[in-house]
Amino acid sequence: MVRENRVIKLTPVDEDSPDCAPVIRLESKEILDRAKPPRPGAADDESPVSARLHVPTRREVDFRTQEAEVNLLTGSSPSTREAVEESWGAKVSKAGKIPRGWFALVGLLLAGFAIWSVSRLHHAEARADEILQATRLTLANDAEEDEAASALIDRIESATQRYFATTEPSMLADLSRQPERIGPLIARHYEGKSISPSRVTATLQLKPLTLDDRTDFWMHTVRLENHETRKVVVEILSSGEPKIDWEAFVAHQPMKWDEFALKRPAGAAMDFRVYLEPDHFYSHEFADASRWNSFRLTAINSEETLFGYIESSSPTLEELRQLLRQSRNRKIPVILRLSIPTGVESRRGVVIEKLVSPGWIYVNPPDA
Repeated sequence: MVRENRVIKLTPVDEDSPDCAPVIRLESKEILDRAKPPRPGAADDESPVSARLHVPTRREVDFRTQEAEVNLLTGSSPSTREAVEESWGAKVSKAGKIPRGWFALVGLLLAGFAIWSVSRLHHAEARADEILQATRLTLANDAEEDEAASALIDRIESATQRYFATTEPSMLADLSRQPERIGPLIARHYEGKSISPSRVTATLQLKPLTLDDRTDFWMHTVRLENHETRKVVVEILSSGEPKIDWEAFVAHQPMKWDEFALKRPAGAAMDFRVYLEPDHFYSHEFADASRWNSFRLTAINSEETLFGYIESSSPTLEELRQLLRQSRNRKIPVILRLSIPTGVESRRGVVIEKLVSPGWIYVNPPDA
């Protein structure tokens, strides 16, 4: 709707003006009553007449020109209470009777669920009994294993203490691995010498070793009363008796390494415990690098260095290379069968005939 822009002005009205249009004054009944003169005899001090505005009631005035019906606000058509109740009754009657088959189906489902629940309960109870029995067995096995491990540690420590405390070669051989083969070596090693006993004051470390897929070896690190730290390799026999590897403990050699390097006994092949690492030194009979492969050889507690040569066609070459790859070409401890051919002019060259052991321990007794 467009509202008109009308200017409203106030114009003074002069009642005496003859040109003025007659003015009609709207007066209410209350105003007329006030304009009447007072009645005779009325007191001068009478209080003025009070008047109350007349406010029409809700019944006398309609606030809307047309009241909206409830059905217009809710979007439903007019209906009476009887019609609504009749429709409710109609809906119920339309539902009809539930077929008895549904009751049977529901009953079967409930019965099946009850049977399944009972079977699951029995199964759970049986499973719980199995778990309980298995747990008890595991705990019993763990307790037995702990007891056996504790007894094994006690036997290893006792054997190590007796090994360091002995002063007789024969007793030392009885405490060592492969005593039939080791006994004569011990006798020659200590010939004309005395064995100095010592006392073990502490076990620093005891850990299992896996040698050639065998798990019956242990490395025992101890501290002696002179504060020296020593390591021994212990084998647990099938009887449970611990035996110490005497050869690895003393790094036994068929002859002293320095003596072998200086005297160079020709024609004899002997098994030496040495450190091996790759080298590129070729000289004299071993100058052909296409035929020979060079390795540097050193021994513990020795100053002499020899160069071992092995032919490229030898299967032992690949075995040595494999060991070096595993150690990232760092020097490795091995037992090698070495020989010095007759008439060799090289002062440092020896021939590597065989890899006897990839370590300083004979896991199995060596061949003759």
